[in-house]
Amino acid sequence: MKVKRFLEVGLTALVFLLFLAGSANAITGVCSNCHTMHNSQNGNAVARTYSSGSITTTDTPQAYLLNADCIACHAGDSTETGETNSFGAPIVLHTVNPGGQGYNKTLAGGDFYWVASSLGADDTKGHNVAGLAGQDAKIGLTPPGWDYSATPGANNDGRITGGENTAWSQQLTCAGKWGCHGNHTGDTAMAGIRGAHHSNNGTNGKCDTANSVGNSFRFLSGIKGLEDTHWNWSETSSKHNEYYGVNDTSNRNQSNTDYSDKSTISYFCAECHGYYHSRIDDTTTGSPWLRHPTDIKLPNSGEYANYNPNGSGVYSLEAPVARPSVPDSSSSTVKPGDDSSSEGAIVMCLSCHRAHGSPELDLLRWTYSNMVAGNAGSYAGTGCFVCHTQKDD
Repeated sequence: MKVKRFLEVGLTALVFLLFLAGSANAITGVCSNCHTMHNSQNGNAVARTYSSGSITTTDTPQAYLLNADCIACHAGDSTETGETNSFGAPIVLHTVNPGGQGYNKTLAGGDFYWVASSLGADDTKGHNVAGLAGQDAKIGLTPPGWDYSATPGANNDGRITGGENTAWSQQLTCAGKWGCHGNHTGDTAMAGIRGAHHSNNGTNGKCDTANSVGNSFRFLSGIKGLEDTHWNWSETSSKHNEYYGVNDTSNRNQSNTDYSDKSTISYFCAECHGYYHSRIDDTTTGSPWLRHPTDIKLPNSGEYANYNPNGSGVYSLEAPVARPSVPDSSSSTVKPGDDSSSEGAIVMCLSCHRAHGSPELDLLRWTYSNMVAGNAGSYAGTGCFVCHTQKDD
């Protein structure tokens, strides 16, 4: 009997260890970094919340026993001006003006500073996320280009707004049914992202499976890519996020509005702005263009073959490209015309825009008014001219 009992204990321990091994890529650290049992420590509230440019403690407990909601967890107070805050979380909302976008100023998605109420407070410079800014004064609640049929995505885990095919009745949230991250079945942002941090493949992971929220690129369910360790804070041409894209030859005309691949970063944008991706041209041959195309390879002919002339043809941080295959590591090599390898070049929404916000109109990566065809001056080879290399002459 003792032997039997010993074997039972031993097998139980083995199963436990195997479980731990299977969870090795999940989030690690002291539980109290993220959770509070009673929202009380030394007689004071622990939970943090964000409102009107400030982070404060609140007596109201947060869902799932969390120390903070999405915004407060990923915001930086007046002393936190770098890439992470006291939680160790990447900062997507600085409460002090970052002073620009990109290297050592913002993360890959830019920053919500420029749109947030009581901070930049400019509707034209970021996504108006509930709890961070009011609804856009001119656009309202419904995203421009809204196509209710764009979702569900690759993982078939819900439709944005629950499938409402009319104007939105609620404001954009961080995650969930009305948001970007997580699944689209959760009624709240917390419900939409629930459990993802514990099943995370790990920052700097190659997310080429993307069959759950946790193993998808930046918790964007079904979206593939390669995550940079520091969220592009100290980005270089050889060290950065790698985004996934495809050369979609369907051209999505008015009679064909399907998405050939629902795992690309441009499809992620289309989940809300789908009609920006429909009828992008007037024929099946791609000419003339009616909308700037995305999920299309950068040609290796004409002006496009000379991509990023100011950077000797290497990966441009100002006008980045997606890759037709998710690489094992980031690369500075860009091969126009290549629509199959991890060094190929696919035009994407993020070639021009930031996901969260920027100091430029329309969340752009550069000042649009500086793009003057035929007379670019000091802006030659920048912005639009990184790809359209003969238009700045």
